[in-house]
Amino acid sequence: MKHITGKKLLSIMLKSFIWHVNWAILTESPQRISRDWRRCVKNSTKLGMKINKRREIPMIPVKKVLVDKADRLYQLPLDLMSFLPGKVHSKRPRKINTLDLATFHWPISFDDTISLSSADLQPASTSELAELREVLSGWYSAYHGVQLDPRKEIFLGSGISGILYLIALTFIDNGDIVFVPELGLPTYRRVAIACGGQPVGYSISHRNSWLPDFDRVNSRLGRVARLLFLNSPHNPTGAELTEKELADLIWIASRENLAIVNDAAYASISGRKPSSLLAVHGGKRVGVEIGSFSYLFGLPAMPFGFIAGNREIINGLEQSQKLIPLHIPKYFVDLSLAAVRQFPSNNLRKLRRDLTASSAEAVSLLEPLKLEKVGFDTVPYIWARIDRRRYSATIATQLFRRYRIQVMPGIAFGDTGEGFLRFSATATTDDYRLAQEHVQRKQRLLKLNKKK
Repeated sequence: MKHITGKKLLSIMLKSFIWHVNWAILTESPQRISRDWRRCVKNSTKLGMKINKRREIPMIPVKKVLVDKADRLYQLPLDLMSFLPGKVHSKRPRKINTLDLATFHWPISFDDTISLSSADLQPASTSELAELREVLSGWYSAYHGVQLDPRKEIFLGSGISGILYLIALTFIDNGDIVFVPELGLPTYRRVAIACGGQPVGYSISHRNSWLPDFDRVNSRLGRVARLLFLNSPHNPTGAELTEKELADLIWIASRENLAIVNDAAYASISGRKPSSLLAVHGGKRVGVEIGSFSYLFGLPAMPFGFIAGNREIINGLEQSQKLIPLHIPKYFVDLSLAAVRQFPSNNLRKLRRDLTASSAEAVSLLEPLKLEKVGFDTVPYIWARIDRRRYSATIATQLFRRYRIQVMPGIAFGDTGEGFLRFSATATTDDYRLAQEHVQRKQRLLKLNKKK
């Protein structure tokens, strides 16, 4: 047997690599009339390779995966900000003074007088995180009457969007059906599609007083679905499910073996105690509830939230989080401990007063614009119906062009949002008063022009 040297073996491997590269180019690339292609044909013919001269492009597994993922990314719903009118696309944008009544700006900020040390920015210790879970479990017991095991039924994570994506990444496989609110934030649909799931919407419309219609969940789809994303209190309408309605949903989920994920980010905005999914009988067996330390307890905006409920779901999230370790600063934990123990804090009380004042000024703005408030005060938004239910994107554009007011068209949240607009209650009362002055001044000018 002839001995093969290392140099000869390297030469054989290199030729084999070139042969496979040429084969991929010849069978996959449609650019077959260039000089490079003819050179590849000549070299490959010397190696005894058959050339496929047809223009068919067979799919290889790698390309199939890439095309499938690209198709799913193409199906992702647009971001809310893309629906805002008044975007300037020119290279030299003009400076236009606009009143932003659409964007959500959390009004509570960090105290500038506090100086942080390097120890405050270090990751919180295991004992500190365990203490926060204990305190959070005590809050659920005192506020909602729910007994939670802090070690197995509470998970500390990032912000709400990050937690939603972690849930989808953990429990959604390729092709799984996921129920999402048809009128609601596009985040639920986006995380389902990004993880390979098939989002199916359940209707939320004015016909049912903005409460979810679970007819699709009762159909054959419910038997094969994996998750149901719920948002109560609902963004943007503010509708929330009562204890009886939650009990009916829990019964359906138990029958169909369906997990419920309730986004309860704005549960403490109104000051009234809402019905918690976990407080209803059987709620812990079929679902979890997501909360944000910032929104629930009146803290500055920070990417820190929690999940409480079903221990199997919590265990799955903990296993997934080990793949991407989360950095939770000690400072976040200290702030959260103080806020949960002092609930409701002074910051939260002040926030409620400011939101109530802004909502009152917003209602005064709706009348001259021929809009009617139809939402509820459980979320920091004002949901308004357009006169004669005209196209929301058109009306939003007209408000910007005439009065330099930016509002969010209802179509950004789904088809059933057509004919409605969303205003942000986090805009200040001064912003809404200034908007009223813009509208009155413009309408006065229009009347003078008509008389002339």
